[in-house]
Amino acid sequence: MPCCDRLFSSAEDCARLWRQLGCDYNIVQVSQGPLRGRLRVDHQDGILLVSMQADQALLVEGTRHPRWLPFTIEHTGNYSEHRHFGESLAPNALAGFNTKMKETLMRTSPGGNRIAAALVDRRRIDTWVELMGASEIANRMEHNNTAILPPMVHRKLRQLMVLPAWQGADVPQPFQADFLEAQLIESLSPETSALLQPVQKNHHTDLVQELVRFSFRSSMTPISLSSVCQALFTTKTTLTVSCREMFGYGPMALMRRIRLQQVHEALSNPDLQQRLGCYTVQQTAEHFGFASRNHFASAYRDLFAETPRTTLLASR
Repeated sequence: MPCCDRLFSSAEDCARLWRQLGCDYNIVQVSQGPLRGRLRVDHQDGILLVSMQADQALLVEGTRHPRWLPFTIEHTGNYSEHRHFGESLAPNALAGFNTKMKETLMRTSPGGNRIAAALVDRRRIDTWVELMGASEIANRMEHNNTAILPPMVHRKLRQLMVLPAWQGADVPQPFQADFLEAQLIESLSPETSALLQPVQKNHHTDLVQELVRFSFRSSMTPISLSSVCQALFTTKTTLTVSCREMFGYGPMALMRRIRLQQVHEALSNPDLQQRLGCYTVQQTAEHFGFASRNHFASAYRDLFAETPRTTLLASR
């Protein structure tokens, strides 16, 4: 796999880049304002080194690539609203490495964040056990998903997973794959990991995942909260509490935000406009279920800090 280093300006752009890596993710822009981000991937010796940075909070939900096991860290120390399956992320954490998990549910903090992930080929994990006698580490990875590391160990990982300066799209830069792999193994050893935490999935996080997936599937038709609850076999109170815990706002606001994202994607993409048969702001808004022109325009400006017409004109 060649180097990939791309800028993105929307959650839909970011999701498209992840799908090129084989990760079937839905991504939602959680906080309001212009989104500027970058996703970089380098490949060396059976390890993908992935860095994602963004100046808005993002929710990443979906199915992991079955081949790669992620080991993730937060570079900036901006943990204020970072959540993994609804649980707060602790400082000096190495997360995501549970070998039984097939899904991702992660929310980053607003105001600028950078996540680095070493995606290790699962066959190399098997090699750890066979050649190194690392059966205890394998057992830890099977039953846990987060390790709280000593600050010095976490700092070493950050240095090995550094994001190089932007040089233009797809400029490769080698990284120390052998040292990174050795540091990951050391980080999970009984002598290093001060605290291990299991996967903290619960009914609320399951509901959030279902709601996000339902929202993307149903994005072209406005739907009542009662109908959403009926489709997800839950109550209004449970769904609202679950959604507010993750996003800070309710399920209807989340669904509206996802529809606005898709309007933004269409207005930014002439090819998509042609496929949808929507060439004006009004046509596009109506296609995604916005009946009130004024309410739509106001919500769009609040989320993206520009008018729908400005987005459309910039695409031409």
